[in-house]
Amino acid sequence: MDIVSRHSERYSLKNQDAMIHYINQVQSSWTAGKNFPDDISEGYLRQLASAWLPEENDLPSLPVLNALDDPAHTGADPPAEFDARKKWTNCPSLLHIYDQGNCGSCWAVSVASVITDRTCIATNGAFKDYISAWNLVCCCTDEEKCSSSCGGGYSAKAFEFHVKQGIVTGGEFGTNQGCMPYQIKYCSHHMGDKGKYPNCKSYNETVVPVCVSECPNKGYKIPMNKDKHFGVYHQVTGKKLGGHAVRVLGYGTENGESYWLVANSWNPEWGDQGLFKIRSGTNDCNSEENFQTSEPKV
Repeated sequence: MDIVSRHSERYSLKNQDAMIHYINQVQSSWTAGKNFPDDISEGYLRQLASAWLPEENDLPSLPVLNALDDPAHTGADPPAEFDARKKWTNCPSLLHIYDQGNCGSCWAVSVASVITDRTCIATNGAFKDYISAWNLVCCCTDEEKCSSSCGGGYSAKAFEFHVKQGIVTGGEFGTNQGCMPYQIKYCSHHMGDKGKYPNCKSYNETVVPVCVSECPNKGYKIPMNKDKHFGVYHQVTGKKLGGHAVRVLGYGTENGESYWLVANSWNPEWGDQGLFKIRSGTNDCNSEENFQTSEPKV
């Protein structure tokens, strides 16, 4: 806390180079670098990190998973390292890095991507479609006390929506995949005008999310009410979700430091090709307070 208070003004977003130098000077377990332009605002970052923080009594009162009660639990110690991408190579979605675009929808994108991965895994690779994040953005809204669409939302409520309402299929922007593809363009959140995609700040168009009863993708042949996928929710201990919702792919140890392997939703130009590692076992940034998922019904 002393370091934060003493250096919070000196090492700020407006002085990223000094912040990066300081971080790399005081520790050596990872190397800090610049992921955002110098003119980035805290307000814009808050929009990207838009998972709301519910109180414990606001979380859905649904079953809690105890790994020791799992019939698959053999009592053996888990492997020292695990990477879902290597375990389930027949599920290409595990390799995919999403882009939420200029929309505060990390709560929806992370949930839809987790459900996509788990449905593929549960069907042994037979299901390779993408669950629609746009369906959540449009329909898991104020009426369900779930979200304000691109203004942020509760990941726990999105998983509950999966259980109770079902979610249709839908790929990313421009893919024309599934019933309800994502409608926000890729954009560069963090590289200004130097990235592969246009600067997010250059987008002036506004896409208004609308919950519909028919597939917006008219070329998709399955009716919307037949395309819904449901699940069985379980929450794994904790009180809060954290400010940003992401997708955990695995874990491991690097240079003696244990970590979680995490996929972000800011496209592959961010971080390590869209991925990052965060120290495990220490609840850094409250990252270990609340792991959530839902089991697909297959």
